[in-house]
Amino acid sequence: MTDTIPDLIARKRDGNELTDSEIGYFVYSVETMDPAQIGAFLMACRIHGLSENEIASLTERMAFSGEHFKPKKGRVDKHSTGGVGDKMSIILAPILAAHGLTVPMLAGRGLAHTGGTIDKLESIPGFITNLTMMEMENNPCFISCQTDEIAPTDRILYPTRDITATVDQIGLITASIVSKKVAEGLEKLVLDVKCGEAAFMKTEEEAIALAESMVKAAKALEVETVAQVTRMDNPIGNMIGNAHEIAECIDCLWGSGPYDTMELVEMQARALGVDNVYQYLKDGSAIREFKAMCMRQGVSEKTVEMLCADPWSVLDRHPERNEIRAYETGYLSGIDAMMIGRQLCKVGAGRLKQSDDIDHSIGIEILYPIGTYVKQGDVLAYYDGPRGGAELYLAECFKISEQPIKLESRLIKVID
Repeated sequence: MTDTIPDLIARKRDGNELTDSEIGYFVYSVETMDPAQIGAFLMACRIHGLSENEIASLTERMAFSGEHFKPKKGRVDKHSTGGVGDKMSIILAPILAAHGLTVPMLAGRGLAHTGGTIDKLESIPGFITNLTMMEMENNPCFISCQTDEIAPTDRILYPTRDITATVDQIGLITASIVSKKVAEGLEKLVLDVKCGEAAFMKTEEEAIALAESMVKAAKALEVETVAQVTRMDNPIGNMIGNAHEIAECIDCLWGSGPYDTMELVEMQARALGVDNVYQYLKDGSAIREFKAMCMRQGVSEKTVEMLCADPWSVLDRHPERNEIRAYETGYLSGIDAMMIGRQLCKVGAGRLKQSDDIDHSIGIEILYPIGTYVKQGDVLAYYDGPRGGAELYLAECFKISEQPIKLESRLIKVID
């Protein structure tokens, strides 16, 4: 084993495979290391890569570097690598709870063009997203931020990866994501690995490589795991934006959600052993679990009832409503999710940097699914937000073709 951190960095710099003990030494030392040393180590990993053994060691050491839950039968979760309109966690968690499963869902905030589950939930008045370990313990279903005590090494490494151009290293991504899920004490995990122009993984090859890496790492730590590689070129669902997506989640829990959104929810539920999703929507048990989760996380019963009966009686919607119209006649062949995400981010619905505040009221409502025949001048969407050019850019997001297009499932590949 190396004697010092500089020795360890030098070994990785020279392309050597680190031992489990050396990786443990690094994780143990992170909190007291000089930031330059952390950056140098991450860059060495980015240049030379991480072996399967190194990824497994780093994931395990990070998972148990802080407080964690004991593994428990029936405790399940999902993770998505992020997208535009990706709201499935908020729909899926109550369905899983209605099935009798325990759902300890640690989620994150949005950055750049992607929306964050935590930001969406904070558009609900009173919803508390920073639960303590004590509040999480024995909680049957919650969605909360990662605490400082859970996988603390990741809390230090992630911002350094962001400023050192090492975010895209597959082994580091794997350890970051899987360590937090292992710390939840899961029995089963489903991973939604997005692929496409509006995803962090642009190509199928990149997405599949990441999915395979995460499945191997999670299974090595005895978490039964399935990864689903899915398309992320067009936005998911009809509503994009924080309050807007909460409104759509409630529609989904009442059984009237968009097809593509519910396709993903069903796929993820089946991977976790739930085959009868629509039963829980039809009998009302899913919406009841959503209400119960909201109340356990600080929302008043009156607010929850109003929210579920009429979402916009509780949620903020921007007072300016702008129409987005078709520039020609033809078939709606695509909607540029990346451009929508970026434009909404620029006007305040997302973050360009972690410290940015969010305006939960800004969003877009898409009226037609891909493949619909539209005429020039038809209203394709409503943009709820400040004027100033965004509405013009948003109009360019809607692609229209002369010929009908072949509709595809969001699912590309399953890796288990």
